[in-house]
Amino acid sequence: MVANEIQQDMYGQISASGQVVFQGKDVRIKADRLDVDGDSQAGSLQGATVYIGDYTLKSKRLQRIDLENFEGEDVEFSTCPEDEWAWSIVAEQASLDREGGLFTAKNAWFEWGGVPVLYTPIWRQALSRRSGFLMPKIASSNVRGSELTIPFYWAGSPDWDVTLQPHWMSKRGMMSDIEWRHMSANHQAEIQVQSIYDERTQKQRGRLLSDISWQLSSGIQADINIDAIAKNDGLYVADFPLLDENVSQSYLTSSAALRWQEGRDSATLSTRYQQRLGGLSNDATLQTLPRLDTQHYFDVGLPALLSVQQQTTQFDRITGFSGVRTGVETAITIPWYMQGGAVSVFWGIQGQVVGYDTKDFTTQTTSYAALASSLQLEAAFDRVFAAQQWRHEIKPVLRIDVSNAPNQFDIPRYDSVLLPLSITNILQGNRYSGWDRFERMQRVSLLLESSLEHKDEKTDARRVFEAKLGLVWDALQTSVDAGVDAPAASRVSNLLAELTWLPNVQTRLSLGGQHDPTLNDWVESHASMSWSGEQQQYMRASWQRTKASHSTALESLNASGQVQLAKRWHTYASVQYDLLRNDTLQATAGLKYEHACWRFGLERYQNYLVGSNGASDVGTRILLEFDGLGSFGDG
Repeated sequence: MVANEIQQDMYGQISASGQVVFQGKDVRIKADRLDVDGDSQAGSLQGATVYIGDYTLKSKRLQRIDLENFEGEDVEFSTCPEDEWAWSIVAEQASLDREGGLFTAKNAWFEWGGVPVLYTPIWRQALSRRSGFLMPKIASSNVRGSELTIPFYWAGSPDWDVTLQPHWMSKRGMMSDIEWRHMSANHQAEIQVQSIYDERTQKQRGRLLSDISWQLSSGIQADINIDAIAKNDGLYVADFPLLDENVSQSYLTSSAALRWQEGRDSATLSTRYQQRLGGLSNDATLQTLPRLDTQHYFDVGLPALLSVQQQTTQFDRITGFSGVRTGVETAITIPWYMQGGAVSVFWGIQGQVVGYDTKDFTTQTTSYAALASSLQLEAAFDRVFAAQQWRHEIKPVLRIDVSNAPNQFDIPRYDSVLLPLSITNILQGNRYSGWDRFERMQRVSLLLESSLEHKDEKTDARRVFEAKLGLVWDALQTSVDAGVDAPAASRVSNLLAELTWLPNVQTRLSLGGQHDPTLNDWVESHASMSWSGEQQQYMRASWQRTKASHSTALESLNASGQVQLAKRWHTYASVQYDLLRNDTLQATAGLKYEHACWRFGLERYQNYLVGSNGASDVGTRILLEFDGLGSFGDG
């Protein structure tokens, strides 16, 4: 304790006056005068300000009952810093119970900016986790009408809680929404259940969401993630989306997994269930029930590494063929480094065997086996110039892939597709995802990378420019299943290009695509830019176009940004636009104010309703949030 004057009598009573500052274990007190018992630390304070965590309590006359309790008259209570005192609870009398985590005020006013806004004879404010009503949420939508939610929070025990959120919608009815959360040393869970009798559709509708995980031991973990709606209700997400949910998604996915890992070896037993959205039937949707993945790695001497991977999957669906697929893949990779690592050579052999037991009208057993070899050569050439401020590097990578994969037109295709050639997979070898197909290859791939770095006395080396060019020569021009993927039209692939410019640490610009020399046309193009500044300001934009001569035609634009208008004011906007259909998939525009202890937001949004022939949900959300009190609105 520090003060201008401190006195202590023979009975341990302490009196202090003049700029008194008392510092306890987790409490700090400033007062004009303090009279306290040295043993119990109970006493009285005049003109006191008490700081406990994020809370501040001011009182003209304050009694400290014991270490955990205060009672006072003419009290102000807030979570605001003293130099930015924006709102407070002002009361004639009040008590603060630190152990119980409760502030109670009588004849209290909620003042905002010094103006009394709300009066209540009794105000109870939880200082820690405690049951009670939360701030209401309001919104408006042309699909749901006026919306009001009054949540109730129940702190059932230290390791679990429940939030009840009755959600009234003038055009839809009353939705019950219950969320249960649990947390322990080796287990965490969040389960949310929604249910509504929809007055528009005259049907009972609902949704179940969960995120559950167990750490069973140091190397074993289990997870259950559910996102499911009532059967044949593919429009649920469009009608009742979660906040900021992608309403244009095609599926909801539920999954469960049991994982084991020790070092580089691992095994996973998993299952996945998907529900088709947009009002379409889910009967033809392929389900994974279940799948077993194992991976093992062996050091076989020298610098070589041997890997063995196995996958067994049970596929199921109501309409269409189902069955079991089992695959085993063995690969060995031998690296060789020269010139101090400037030149690298990697040689590998990969073998894959896959078997099917398929059921449709009849049961059929099929299989295929493939053997592939790859040789990859990398070299790095660099030059430092301009007084060692600039460094230029050129890195050519040459890869040769050979595979004797047989025709696979007579086997099922469950979850595999041939990934389009791109900069990211040009050196991948077999470009089929999954195990249903394996490419037949006599292929030479070339990737040329170039970069420019700058460094001065004040900053570390920073990359300012990157360029990548890719080209593939295919000697075979064949497909293992022409009914699924047509063979290449030319031995030489499209020219792949990717350019990136970083003029400063805040800005990134990139441009890329594929040029078809036969058509003399850029059949795939994309561009993006991003900028991040101070005060939470940013701008991001991306554009992508694919022509029908290359793949499924598409052209889309995504843009978002936030700009500071004043010290605490920001405006923001985002849009996802389909340029081919001339439809806005999602758009938001808003205004927000951020104070040290409260926030305000106003947002207008538009969401495309999948399966509605072009209709959109347009609405408004507001947010008014006070630190320690909760939020009013939804944002």
